[in-house]
Amino acid sequence: MHLKKPLAKLYNMNFKTAYEYLIKSYGSGQKKGLPLVLQALLYMGNPQESLNIIHVAGTNGKGSICAMLASILKSEGYKTGQFSSPHLEVINERFSINGEPISQKDFARHMQRIADISYKVLNDGTFSYFEILTLLAFSYFNEQKVDYLLLEVGIGGRLDATNVIKKPIVSIITAIDMDHMDILGDTLEKIAYEKGGIIKSNCPVVMSNNKETVYNVIKTIAKEKCSSIYFAEQIEAINIKSDLKNTCFAVNSKFYNNIKIKLNLLGQYQIENAQTALMTCYVLNSLGHKIGIKSILQGFKNVSWHGRMEVISHNPLIILEGAHNVQGAKMAAEFLKSIDIKTTLVIGMLLDKEYTKIVNILAGAVDVIIFTKPNYDFKAVSPTQLALTLKHDNTYFIEHDHKNALKLAQKITDNDGLIFCTGSLYLIGDIRQTLKNKGFNKI
Repeated sequence: MHLKKPLAKLYNMNFKTAYEYLIKSYGSGQKKGLPLVLQALLYMGNPQESLNIIHVAGTNGKGSICAMLASILKSEGYKTGQFSSPHLEVINERFSINGEPISQKDFARHMQRIADISYKVLNDGTFSYFEILTLLAFSYFNEQKVDYLLLEVGIGGRLDATNVIKKPIVSIITAIDMDHMDILGDTLEKIAYEKGGIIKSNCPVVMSNNKETVYNVIKTIAKEKCSSIYFAEQIEAINIKSDLKNTCFAVNSKFYNNIKIKLNLLGQYQIENAQTALMTCYVLNSLGHKIGIKSILQGFKNVSWHGRMEVISHNPLIILEGAHNVQGAKMAAEFLKSIDIKTTLVIGMLLDKEYTKIVNILAGAVDVIIFTKPNYDFKAVSPTQLALTLKHDNTYFIEHDHKNALKLAQKITDNDGLIFCTGSLYLIGDIRQTLKNKGFNKI
């Protein structure tokens, strides 16, 4: 196609205009699908084919497992890219190398490239929001020549924009539960089939702890693809200790012999994610990718993952946890019950989540609830509507502005109590930014 004028002049992108181009794709850029994404990548020289990719799908744990693996690989000395979603505060967070997000300059430069190619492929149209981000990820990480790329699926797997890759080093299937049912299906089997769509022929699969129905679906797909499958629970965790500072445990198996792990993430449920990361390291080593025990231990000790059981303030004690689906809410409730501290819950949810179930799972583990909402207004559940779902006898308050909800939480929570902020990751991002701006003392 002959272009009437250079697109650099047409767009002339800086960070602001690049971000505006991305945001406009919400309305104008409907999902184009894998064939057209592949066509765009062909114009780019197929950057995805030059990358050593660890592809990660699942309902819960994707971000934590990627964060653990990124920390471990960094400790071993590798230049490690991570493509994650969603972001909490700024879009740059989605593209990081050894923990450092993409610069505004690089973001704008690569977005310009995506816009140019989109014009060629779509005749002045645009790809969808996530398709654009995926194209940018492949462009950026290939240019930066990362040793490994931890590639997190957006939604599902089989038809996800990230699933254009031909052969990752290893595929990871994390815990699967009911989420995005309008897109992925209304049963665990249907959802597992979509997630399992990332499995490639003769490519090893690491699987987190899951229900038998999920196992059966993934096993069938792996068998059809002649792909060996490794189960995280084969690495048994023992001598578990968990508090508000870290999580400690030991493992003793044929894969790892009597090692003690200090994990810089809260909650016993993170042990399951750590088992998945450990098994992935075993598989990578077996394929000739060197990752020593010292780096594994150091990586777990140094890992951080914002907005997931994150202690962001010590005085008062405030924890941020993006428990935005039923499985996540159950794990958060178990954590709260285990620490036995009087807790004020600050919660806001989006309309496309099972918010009635989530509210009542968490209500049984806290004392007081403050219903609020993220700034993401058009998809947010009204705090009043959220309060009407409560079936427990908790004292509760309604605050439409999350800043007022935080002020109220601080006012009514004892000095030795806990303010636990959860629900939508959009809300967690809003609260995190507010707390940082106020200069709270992070532990």
